[in-house]
Amino acid sequence: MDNNYHLVRAMTSTEEDFKVFFENSVVAVGWSNVDFTKFASSENLVAEVECEYYTNSETAPQVAGKKKNEVRRFKGIRKGDRIVIPCWGAVYLAIAEVDEIYNIDACKNDLANQHKVQYCCNYQGERIYISRDKLSERLQRRLRVRGTTIANLNEFADEIEALFRGEDFNATYDKEKLRYIEEFKKELLLNIQTGKTSLEAGGYGLEKLVKELLEIDGYNAEIQSKQRFSGFADADIIAIKDDFLITEELLIQIKHHSGITDTWGAHQLSKILETEKDLFAEFKLVLITSGDSSDNLREYCESKDIILIEGKTLIEWLYNSLHKLSPETMRKLSICDIPTLIGH
Repeated sequence: MDNNYHLVRAMTSTEEDFKVFFENSVVAVGWSNVDFTKFASSENLVAEVECEYYTNSETAPQVAGKKKNEVRRFKGIRKGDRIVIPCWGAVYLAIAEVDEIYNIDACKNDLANQHKVQYCCNYQGERIYISRDKLSERLQRRLRVRGTTIANLNEFADEIEALFRGEDFNATYDKEKLRYIEEFKKELLLNIQTGKTSLEAGGYGLEKLVKELLEIDGYNAEIQSKQRFSGFADADIIAIKDDFLITEELLIQIKHHSGITDTWGAHQLSKILETEKDLFAEFKLVLITSGDSSDNLREYCESKDIILIEGKTLIEWLYNSLHKLSPETMRKLSICDIPTLIGH
């Protein structure tokens, strides 16, 4: 039987989530109120998940459908399947084993449903992590798609197989480079959160930064006036991208926060679809915060099919676009491009 290729995201990608993965040699997903191991049939499992999580809930039907497909994919992981686990600035590689596990101790992280894996390690026994800049641009883009816990990567089979064959290339250079990159990202995020940049105050500077990132990605983006929407409905940016096959339209709300972001911005976006549905019915809603999000915000965004981009993800987006930022923006962020020697 041919192997399949999967992306499995460590939920919110916190250190606690990766600890569950690495200490137990597993990949894991949520829906922890349902024990996946009790079901031999994927369809019976999906029916139980639907009953427990999505019947009589406020979750949009298209969101519920997407999540049920993720349940099917996770249940469908088989021995020998290749798994790519995104981490900040890199990916880990693992090979699926046979065992499915329900770990009640991981319910607090909503990671109780687990599948045993063997992580790829170098000759020193260290888990191999591969910098994303070693991946093709197409695969990098796929890894950046938000709102997906598990996805099919079969179209990247040849590239992923090549990664598994090159298990021993995790040289000291890559290890040190990744460490410096992660330190840089943490400091940059902290500077943005605490206002230690030259971005314009009052949130406008962050709006302009996001606008530039959108334009780098091929969108036509416009910052909206504060009087554009009625009542408390609000979006800071409207972004549209047309290509040969598809049009993407985004309503984006941006919060320049240093702590926890609540549900207000998400409610502002949802209100637009209530008050101007005819005009914006086809638009995707996006909430971007430089801070972290509350559990209530994550739940609300999932139920309303709102893309949520938190501070760490925003910095990942920014880092991937550094080479295309304008010199003025680089100056405002206090970023220079002086070559640095990596330690040994």
